[in-house]
Amino acid sequence: MSKGIFVLGTDTDVGKTFITAGLTYTLRKNNYHSCSYKCVQSGGILKNNQLISGDVAFIKKVTDIKEDDHAMNPYCLKTEVSPHIAAEIEKVEIKKEKMIEGYKKLQNKYDFVMAEGSGGLVVPIIRDKYYMYDLIKDLQIPVVIVARAGVGTINHTVLTVEYARSKNIDIKGIIINGYTGSFYEDDNIEVIKSITGLDIIAVVHKIEKKNDENFIDKVKKEFDSSMKIENILKIF
Repeated sequence: MSKGIFVLGTDTDVGKTFITAGLTYTLRKNNYHSCSYKCVQSGGILKNNQLISGDVAFIKKVTDIKEDDHAMNPYCLKTEVSPHIAAEIEKVEIKKEKMIEGYKKLQNKYDFVMAEGSGGLVVPIIRDKYYMYDLIKDLQIPVVIVARAGVGTINHTVLTVEYARSKNIDIKGIIINGYTGSFYEDDNIEVIKSITGLDIIAVVHKIEKKNDENFIDKVKKEFDSSMKIENILKIF
């Protein structure tokens, strides 16, 4: 049975997939058999007339995982909105049992599994019935929180931490994403540490030019620099 972590964002587009890729890449580079898991993806992309998760596709490029797409992402929805609305629009019935079972299958196969959330902690997966925090608790794994470096991050991060704690969710630390080296970002990080009492696992720099043909190489170089295996192993 593997060790698992839930990669939780303070908000949408905070960089959960990017950080999930970094965690998985770093573990695999250090010879730990690891995989990521995207429970539900909104805004899937068409490839060869099949809807696939763009998040999973990116992680595969970075990590060279050969796992089946459906095993890494049991629910892929086309509409780029909250999962509960996308499922309603597309008449897909999301079942929590399927998401949990998918995670357990990877858990039995890999040393480490990174389960990535969709949006923030209170995102509905099934309207009025099942939220992202419910999934975390059902998976019975701790979380690492991905937070922005810039303006607004103190409020978003502290609120996420406090709400997670109110749900008795174990938080192993925070990863700062999109760091540019600004003085106020450094202060943001110190304030977040002071208020929450949580460790900062890594500070990952912002990488531009996604259409650059060398983008994946730049991503790997950044992970090599900012993500230390000894710090990552501590969160499991």
